[in-house]
Amino acid sequence: MAMAQPARPAGRGPGWASRIWSHPLLPWYAALLGGILPVLLLGFLYSALADRLEFAGWALLLAALYTAALRQGMQAGWPAPRLAGALALLLAAGAAAFAWIERTHHEILDLGYRAVLPEEIYFPAATSPRAAAAAAGALAAAGMAMLAAGWLSRRRR
Repeated sequence: MAMAQPARPAGRGPGWASRIWSHPLLPWYAALLGGILPVLLLGFLYSALADRLEFAGWALLLAALYTAALRQGMQAGWPAPRLAGALALLLAAGAAAFAWIERTHHEILDLGYRAVLPEEIYFPAATSPRAAAAAAGALAAAGMAMLAAGWLSRRRR
């Protein structure tokens, strides 16, 4: 009498990892998660620290715009450099808006940051509107570079 083999969990057969990494929706989920997760975490954390809903609203609006732009770009079949450049420019505009919100609520945000987080991890740049503006500039430069690289590679064909 043969002993029965234990049942394998569904989808865990040989080569399941390669099937996951070759899934056609992986680029969508990776770009979506990589774009909106930091935005949502930052917005909700700063909203809690400053006790201001503007940060959470900023996060939700930027995440919605990012998701819509990602969907439209992927559905239109944009090349990767164009899509990445456009999304980086959108995130740059969002970072600039974040800097403006930070400037408006800088004192209460700084007080909340110091009150909630330990002194060892406090650094003033975390609540500085200049840091957010610098991030906006870096994202804008990266977006323009990606768009230019995509345009140059397309011209060479």
